[in-house]
Amino acid sequence: MINRFIYGFCASMLFSNILPSLLPIWMASIILIVVLSTFIKWPFISGTLFGVMLVSFCFNSLFSLHESEIPVQKQFKAEIVSLVSTNSDWISFDVRVISDQYEFYHSNYRLTWQKPPEVKVGQVWLFTSRMKPITSPLNQGGFNQQKNLLSRHIVAKGRVKQAELVHYDVPLRQSVINKMTPILHSLSHGAVLNALLFGDKSELTQMQWQQLRQTGTGHLVAISGLHLSVVFGLFWFIFRHSLQHFAPVFSRRNLLLAMMFSSLTVLGYGYLAGFAIATQRALVMLIMLVMLSIVNHHSSPWQRLTWALFAVLAIDPFASLSAGFWLSFSALGIILFTLEYTATKANTENNAVDEANNYGTNNNSNYELQDLENELDEKENDEIDEGLKPKELSAVKHLFYQNFKSTYRHYQQQTLLYLQTFWAIQWRLAVGLGLLQAILFGTISINSIWVNLLMVPWFSIVVIPLSIIGLVGNIILMILPLTEGVRQLVGAKLMALGDISLAPFESLISQSDQWPMALMYLPDTMVVCLMMFALGLFLLKWAVDTPWRCVVGLLCVPFFLQLTVSIFESKAPLQQEPFGQQQTWHVHVLDVGQGMAVLVQRGNRAILYDTGAAYGQSFSYADRVIVPTLRAKGINRLDYIIVSHDDNDHSGGLKVLAQHYPKAVIISDTAAHYDAMTANSIIDLHLSSGSDTQKGTKIGIPKDTGITTATDNALNHCVNRQFQWADLTVSLAANPTATNDNNRSCIAYVDDGKHRVLLTGDIEKSTEQYLVEHKLLSPTDILLAPHHGSRTSSSEAFIDAVSPKQVIFTAGFANQYGFPKKDVVERYKTRGVETLISGNSGQITIDFNSSSYAIRQYRSDIAPFWYNKLFRFGEKVKAE
Repeated sequence: MINRFIYGFCASMLFSNILPSLLPIWMASIILIVVLSTFIKWPFISGTLFGVMLVSFCFNSLFSLHESEIPVQKQFKAEIVSLVSTNSDWISFDVRVISDQYEFYHSNYRLTWQKPPEVKVGQVWLFTSRMKPITSPLNQGGFNQQKNLLSRHIVAKGRVKQAELVHYDVPLRQSVINKMTPILHSLSHGAVLNALLFGDKSELTQMQWQQLRQTGTGHLVAISGLHLSVVFGLFWFIFRHSLQHFAPVFSRRNLLLAMMFSSLTVLGYGYLAGFAIATQRALVMLIMLVMLSIVNHHSSPWQRLTWALFAVLAIDPFASLSAGFWLSFSALGIILFTLEYTATKANTENNAVDEANNYGTNNNSNYELQDLENELDEKENDEIDEGLKPKELSAVKHLFYQNFKSTYRHYQQQTLLYLQTFWAIQWRLAVGLGLLQAILFGTISINSIWVNLLMVPWFSIVVIPLSIIGLVGNIILMILPLTEGVRQLVGAKLMALGDISLAPFESLISQSDQWPMALMYLPDTMVVCLMMFALGLFLLKWAVDTPWRCVVGLLCVPFFLQLTVSIFESKAPLQQEPFGQQQTWHVHVLDVGQGMAVLVQRGNRAILYDTGAAYGQSFSYADRVIVPTLRAKGINRLDYIIVSHDDNDHSGGLKVLAQHYPKAVIISDTAAHYDAMTANSIIDLHLSSGSDTQKGTKIGIPKDTGITTATDNALNHCVNRQFQWADLTVSLAANPTATNDNNRSCIAYVDDGKHRVLLTGDIEKSTEQYLVEHKLLSPTDILLAPHHGSRTSSSEAFIDAVSPKQVIFTAGFANQYGFPKKDVVERYKTRGVETLISGNSGQITIDFNSSSYAIRQYRSDIAPFWYNKLFRFGEKVKAE
């Protein structure tokens, strides 16, 4: 009964990720009554309902107060729990809010601070911060920060305006870290050791992160179930053999003591790692398995894994939102599956051998030896001391040789079985986790399979044990009355072996840039096919009959078909449309915060209108949103990049995109954009013909400008012209009389002969009037509202001339400018125009076919899950 309840609970918690919404808080008492009343008769249903109730209750307990209480500026007391990143003079960190009110879950905030004083984990500050919701841009292929923050129980983001340090009691963990920092900094691989020992990955360089991604070895430097299991196994071995040597007993006492001491050691390791969310889950999972073993619970490994899963999800209902959770439990599942499979296979083979030899040589030898021993005992009892006859001595030697040979064969078989099991676990982990990472992250590296086959055993057997032994040695040195210089000198020697053991790993991954197929990005369709392929491979174990094998094999077919289509599309000439795509095209209005980026797609080709913003050298929406979306959509040809004007929120990502797609033709009237492309060539632009071949009037940058870059991009000016692309007509226009940058925006019509989309940049009323007077506007189906919905644009004459059916405002959620303005939105609504806002909807996709079109929004249609909903609080706008 309990097991069925747990199965139902785990199933509902895992599949809660695909629920469109959670239960309101007022339904909790009703569901609880149903849970209790169905527990005896229908435990699986009871567990399922309890799981849904728990995740709903926890979510509401986190957000119910904050939606009404968090203003734009808030003062609160909080403890710093982790440092996230450092960027120039900015830092990012997570805090736990200290509240006088009782909360089922402590609320966490993600804060940023410009030019802060020295900030350390464990400090308690009184912050005054400008707060905003965790709602973040959502796009296909892009990083879902909203989901990530929710998995960490972070309910708000903020920027520190003022802060006062309340108190700081240096915790033991921080004291150890402070003393270890100079030692780790003196080592060649101190950054990786810092991540392995203390869970601090902030010192890893961007190059190291790229190498870890390319080799699929990022999990090796992130404290997870693998590291805790190795530490537990290492100290269990030490404690177990020490107890057996110094205090041997025949009971289970030493076994239980070894497990308890090892569990305490692992808890200490988790404490030094900061008890991060991923570490907490791995600890709960491991300790649950240990407890079941200590109480001698008679259950299969799968049942113990399910109990561990139950404990993790009961303590943290948001655990399944984290990719690390799926990787950890999938790794354990693969290990248990392999152990069970190999054990069953070995038992079957041994039983067959035992039956064959039941009356064979070994048994006969044993009977002969027993008879001889009985005979010798009788002689001894009769006090006959005549010695063994030569014949009897020869028989004894023969029988002892047979026993030795049998024992040798036994240990040989056991060693061979161990090596086979070890190999089976390693290749299944490499392949299984590689497939899972492809599904979770949309990337796959063929090299990760063989790299993990080498490095997972190396870390398990060498790197982690040596690093932990070095750390334990340093902690002992901290207790001894030694001078700081002596302690650091000896401590560095203790850590040297761990540092040296990382040299092969660092040397291997440093070569990954030169490897073929270092990192491949999979489109969404391929990821779905890969999920079906993985499911088919998993089900083949139970499909024993040929008909069932054929049915299960059908799950693998879409993967090979999609692979064939991808190869065909990548090799198709520019003039040839991929099959199945002739009648469809798509417009993706990407959610890039307070900015614009619109993708026009046909098959595996695209045009990009505007590039989103970039901030400093470290953040660009082109890197975070546009490039991942292109990859998720399977687009490998970006033919044109149209930049409307020079504002950062429209052109900030141009340099990044020019590097990623050096063959793209860039259309812009801004001289400042010349640095992002090759500017010393003159390009022919196709004018009003039926192909993509560029011909006609030569325009571009004169050869004598002297501007050169490392890319191959070409530049075209935006003038009143049109060209054909993939059977679509693209018409460009601009106001040559404009006096400011917004009004000089290049507008673009995209037309298939039946449907039309108008992209307007940041044009204002004067340019709108120019376009109306020169009759450059015509009715359109979809309008991208000028200037994000500002009052400087969207005049009545312009709206009437365009007469859109739907208008989309590219404006960030709760942006500081208050875009789109309410009176502008009402101006469209009074004319019967449907309005959408990218910051509210996430990515907006319009799918066109020969007869109609359909609009899909990320939050409500593309990924309509509860954790993607719009969390509203702290909204306040500035006057324009």
